[in-house]
Amino acid sequence: MSYLAIARKYRPADFDGIVGQAHVTRTLENAITGGRVHHAYLFCGARGVGKTTAARALAKALNCENGPTPNPCGTCTSCTAIGAGTSPDLIEIDGASNNSVDDIRDLRDTVHYAPTLGRHKIYLIDEVHMLSKAAFNALLKTLEEPPPHVVFLFATTEPEKILDTILSRVQRFDFKRISVPDVVGRLRSIADAEGASISDAALARIAQAGEGSMRDAQSLLDKVISASSGSASDDDVAKILGLIDRALLYRMVGGMVQGDAAECIDVISEVYNYGHELSRFTADLMEALRNATFLRLAPSVHKHVDLPDAEKEALTQAVAEAAPEHLTRLFTSLMDVHDQVSRAERPRIVLEMGVARLASVRPAPPVPALLQRLEQLERRLRHGGARAPGREPGPRRSDGPRGPRRSRATQPPSMPPAPPNEGPWASLEPRGAPAQPVLNPEAPTASPAANREPADPWTNLRRDLEANPELRIIAKAEAGFEDGRLTLGLPAGRPLATARRFIGHPSFIALIAAHYPPGTAVQLSALAHTLSADEATRERRRAALNDPEIRRVIEALGARLDRVDDLPGDDRV
Repeated sequence: MSYLAIARKYRPADFDGIVGQAHVTRTLENAITGGRVHHAYLFCGARGVGKTTAARALAKALNCENGPTPNPCGTCTSCTAIGAGTSPDLIEIDGASNNSVDDIRDLRDTVHYAPTLGRHKIYLIDEVHMLSKAAFNALLKTLEEPPPHVVFLFATTEPEKILDTILSRVQRFDFKRISVPDVVGRLRSIADAEGASISDAALARIAQAGEGSMRDAQSLLDKVISASSGSASDDDVAKILGLIDRALLYRMVGGMVQGDAAECIDVISEVYNYGHELSRFTADLMEALRNATFLRLAPSVHKHVDLPDAEKEALTQAVAEAAPEHLTRLFTSLMDVHDQVSRAERPRIVLEMGVARLASVRPAPPVPALLQRLEQLERRLRHGGARAPGREPGPRRSDGPRGPRRSRATQPPSMPPAPPNEGPWASLEPRGAPAQPVLNPEAPTASPAANREPADPWTNLRRDLEANPELRIIAKAEAGFEDGRLTLGLPAGRPLATARRFIGHPSFIALIAAHYPPGTAVQLSALAHTLSADEATRERRRAALNDPEIRRVIEALGARLDRVDDLPGDDRV
């Protein structure tokens, strides 16, 4: 006798054997018991979830010699013939190859003949969405008013392609994807019946690879049993099915969370050497990050993670120190990497560089902590620029008395405030939790200016800026210092596009910490549109906000527009 595939050998013969579709089977059983069987049903859902199986079970229930009954005997002539696929009363039609109007006309001519063995003549059209529009229209009248002994059963994976006029004439049932635990339970019973030794963890990997399809999972189990001669370890299952080792995925997740680029690149090398498709690896990695995020959320969300307990524990440990917000940022970045890897001619290089960037994504400080720090800095500014916590006053120099202390409300003599005829200023002050406009008062003092008392802070700072090629452009700015706030009026041209880069530059932070009191904040000033003197303040503000360069500065620094001053001329940055 020829070999019968597991998916066919263990196909359910009645409603009780259909897994994961209780909402469908219960309704059909009640309809049969209550004598409310409709003349046309539409079964929708993904492949391998039981649509055709449910249709055949319904045919048995309607034509069983002991029925109609929701529990057919399975031994009578009609049940046996339907189970063997030889019943003259169950006509199965492939919609993909019999989709013309002529095929439907032939069907329409035969529906009037009485059934041979049972009570009903049942037409099962699989992939019904493949019928042409003309074929659907030819079926309409017969479908709406068929002979009393005829029942139509339609099955499809794409119900959106079916005409509304057809949908309005049938009862529709949507089949769900089958959950991993339900698939594992069925695979366990099959493996035991076949005498195969496979662990529950390996069966879970098979179920996950089936992606909610019982038929796909059973086919994969058939492959594993054949390749392993009935006994397969977890590693054997992964190799036979070409699956990526979960341990590699969790190592990768842990490396990204901890910022360990070397670990991430090692994992990529192993995956590549195993011959796995890198786009599939990034897809599995996205799923692992999704599961990790759910495990870090409330316990009520854990039920949506279809993983064995051992894998949940391993993944939880890999991200134990990561906040859900950090994991979601990693996931968002990984989506772009996955898209690039899928289209790249050299995916390994793209993935390595993308993961190197992901590993450098550091957790953002919580917003409450940023707000608290901002409030502390504001208090220091109000009380005269108090020292940062933990910083002790240094010893007074022994080489003579200090020069006169410059008032904080005094502008540097070499850079007086901008006179009214130099252009309108739009003052951009930090709001809420700025990206980096407020400088770190505890930044390392890397400048030689830290060892001298500057009589003219901006002149000394400008000299140090000119010595740094990356910061040289700032030296051309006009500056003012008042109430602990350094104002930089940038020259016209390119600097606005790179404002955020140099404001957050570590060397710039160190120089400010060296030349200016702790708690000093940088306020970027830019030239706005010239507005006529007779325009209202609201119009001037709207025009400034519409300026593309000012908007770029606002978006880059997370700032707000404080004021717009009218001055003659048409200069603008």
